[in-house]
Amino acid sequence: MKIKSFKLSIKLRIALLYAIIFSFILIVLNASVLYGLKYYLVYQAFDDIQNQSDVIVEKLKEVGGIITSVDKDLLFGSSIGENMYLKIVDSHEKILYVSSPHLIDIPYDKNINTPIKIEKDEMHIAYINREYTYGNEVFYIQVYEDLKNQYFFLKLLFVMMAVSDVIGVLVSFFAGYFITGRALRPVDYMVREVHAIDEKKLNKRLSVNGNNDELSKLAATFNDMLDRLEDYFKRQNAFISNVSHELRTPLSILKGYIELIDRWGKDNKDVLEESIGALKKEEQEMEMLIERLLMLVRGDNKTLNVNKKLFNVYELIAEIVRDAKVIFNEKNIEIFCDKTLEVNADRNLIKELLRIILDNALKYTDIDGNIKIFAEEVDKNVAVIIKDDGIGIPEEEIPYIFDRFYRVDKARSKETGGMGLGLSIAKLIVELHGGSIEVKSKLNEGSEFKITIPKV
Repeated sequence: MKIKSFKLSIKLRIALLYAIIFSFILIVLNASVLYGLKYYLVYQAFDDIQNQSDVIVEKLKEVGGIITSVDKDLLFGSSIGENMYLKIVDSHEKILYVSSPHLIDIPYDKNINTPIKIEKDEMHIAYINREYTYGNEVFYIQVYEDLKNQYFFLKLLFVMMAVSDVIGVLVSFFAGYFITGRALRPVDYMVREVHAIDEKKLNKRLSVNGNNDELSKLAATFNDMLDRLEDYFKRQNAFISNVSHELRTPLSILKGYIELIDRWGKDNKDVLEESIGALKKEEQEMEMLIERLLMLVRGDNKTLNVNKKLFNVYELIAEIVRDAKVIFNEKNIEIFCDKTLEVNADRNLIKELLRIILDNALKYTDIDGNIKIFAEEVDKNVAVIIKDDGIGIPEEEIPYIFDRFYRVDKARSKETGGMGLGLSIAKLIVELHGGSIEVKSKLNEGSEFKITIPKV
């Protein structure tokens, strides 16, 4: 049999915590008051019996130490305070005077001149022993006070405080529950609103009220999270849509050539060879698309490995330029780089990065166009600049060129090829190395890409 755990709401927990803290404070304060009052009453009783004993000593001085049976009560009885008792004993242990026959037996010849409090059963007594010498006669004076009235007052005060504590704790609990409920109303509102939000209502936002308090900050944080989620879903939908679009074209081409082979390629060698060549080309394009998509996915999932090692920057740039000239041999490419410049990075990724930037420069630069590649060490970083005098990028398009599947010139892109993923991958590679990439461009004047990567 499973026992369900009892869960308290936040309002109830806060109210209980408030009541517990309030009760603890009340108990501490009341205990302090009671202890202080008890301390005061006891020491007030000490003062009273001390003063009473002084009065008795003065009386003995008045009668010269001679106590007759006639004037005992007249002499001492009138001077004894309420709830006070007196005993006078001579040096022969003879009781000369006692104010009550029911006095408790307390040694009278010990702890002289020291007020003492004793507790016996439910009895609380403060007493003092005095010694008075007149001639050759020694008198022992014992004065004690029954503190029953003081302790009755303390007990009554304790009961009153206990009742007021219970009432105060209950009031604090219900007041705390009510106040917490009012304070947490915005939280209930946020819970309802957030529950109502799904992928079809990501544009909905929480209303932010208050003077920059904790709840308004929480609402603002939710809105910021929803902004990011909405942007993520939009990007995801756009990504899926673009991938579908990019795959649809080569698949349609593949389907067309397959049908062409099926109809005429069996008997026509020229048609067969043309179709096979086109199929191979489309297969390569699809393979490249899939590889770049996988790279972006691994980058998003933080699973793309970066194998850093020290390599020569000039040799890598020369290798990339040599490969590029095989296809774009009519364009001028110049390298300005110290042949000893080195960097600690993933050579394959940096090669892909520079190849993407150089490939774009070559594609969008006219025949006989000029491309210059600069590489140098700047502030413990390696900066690579690829500058061309091609068609350039409109200023309003620059903020979007690193978005996935984004193409500046859609019509021109069909001629030059490309899937709109190159610059997204370039930015990913730069970020994986903790670097930065900057773009400067003017329409019909050319573009300049500056890549900065930490040297070590």
